Amino acid sequence: MGVTRPDRLGLSGSLLAPHSGSAAGPVANGAPTSRFSFPRLIVGILLLNASGGVLFAVLPLLEIREGGGPLLATLISGAPLAAQVLATFVWGALSDRWGRRRELLAGGVLGQSVLFLTYPFLDPITLLLVRILQVFLGATSVLANTVATEDRARPAGHGLGDLSFWGGIGGVLGVLAGLPFLGGSGLAAHSAAADGLFVLLALLSGASVLFLALTGEIARPKATTPLKRAFHFESGPWVVRLSLATAVVGVANYLVFTTFPLFIHDVLAANGPVVFGTLTNPTQQLALLSIGAGMGGVVVSRITGRWVEGERRRRRLYLVAPAIYALLWAGFALVRSFDVVFLIWSFPASIFFTLPLTREVSALTPRHERGRAVGILGAAYTLGGLGGAFLGGIAVGADLPFRSMYLAAAGIDLLGMVILYAVVRGRGGLPSGEPPSLVVSGSAAR
Repeated sequence: MGVTRPDRLGLSGSLLAPHSGSAAGPVANGAPTSRFSFPRLIVGILLLNASGGVLFAVLPLLEIREGGGPLLATLISGAPLAAQVLATFVWGALSDRWGRRRELLAGGVLGQSVLFLTYPFLDPITLLLVRILQVFLGATSVLANTVATEDRARPAGHGLGDLSFWGGIGGVLGVLAGLPFLGGSGLAAHSAAADGLFVLLALLSGASVLFLALTGEIARPKATTPLKRAFHFESGPWVVRLSLATAVVGVANYLVFTTFPLFIHDVLAANGPVVFGTLTNPTQQLALLSIGAGMGGVVVSRITGRWVEGERRRRRLYLVAPAIYALLWAGFALVRSFDVVFLIWSFPASIFFTLPLTREVSALTPRHERGRAVGILGAAYTLGGLGGAFLGGIAVGADLPFRSMYLAAAGIDLLGMVILYAVVRGRGGLPSGEPPSLVVSGSAAR
């Protein structure tokens, strides 16, 4: 569902011009840094999200149409999470040790762009394998969130909110651009429509590389943490504890996310829903739902980014978010109306969960640890998601009713909320405020 981000962009004049607060940085550990441009980062992420906006609708049902069956339709969403678990941590840790993030970010996105061009030639199994590799490379995009918390021209929450806002717009535009290719009874892999769609996605992703490569760098010290202390941070065990708690929520949410296309295909589409007076196929319905989810995130991203700058407010937000998820999944268990499902799917619960947690982790870490910390947070949530996808595959294979799956997901989310509460409010809970050691000074400051 939705993404993240707030305000104070400073976008007067050309969107491509560097922000007035982003002057050329000094030398960090002897390495000169280039002028950083937050607007260029935004354009790069907008185009990147546009290239993936329609994939949630296309890939699972494409597997079904090509004979892959329900199991592959579930795996095409779930299996790439295994690569993402490793990738988010690896890219974050590497960027810390290198003291640079731009080259990894742009290079990974370039690799995933090229792979789009192979899609028209793949059978269902090979498509799954290529998608796993593509997700591994594209996971460098997590570094954009890290960079958004480091720009001294804006508060960290504002940076995350802005990135989420424009990324959400990119996702919506990507789905809209893909809609003309999704007509008829659905998209077939070896067709002119599919070829055109995948070339479009490659072009959008490739265009994002140009802007990501031109973002410049923010000066930061290089990390020297040995591998055996990869899960240790200056602030204590809090990053790891928060991450492990979010993994439980990831199990619940991906149990829903990976089975949702099948829910649309087997339940809603079977009833022949009509949207705006036009009979739509399952792929088009998923595309419309993706638009709704993207717009929901766009609406709340900026205000949420401002909100999470307050310590108490952000903690309240990510503590209550799993309960919101539980209500949404219970709604899926009870309704069979496309209009109601659209409203539920459009509610931006992920903004209220991921954005404040990323802001929390950035408050707990200095710059030379932050890539690793944000990577661990993402890896833990995705690891939980992998477990949820696995459960979803088992449930689909056993013909378990969707109602039972989604009520189970609601229960797991509530368990995750209890565990998060224990981390934040329990004895020896999260420290208050940002410790002085987390303030970067001297040559590390821009």
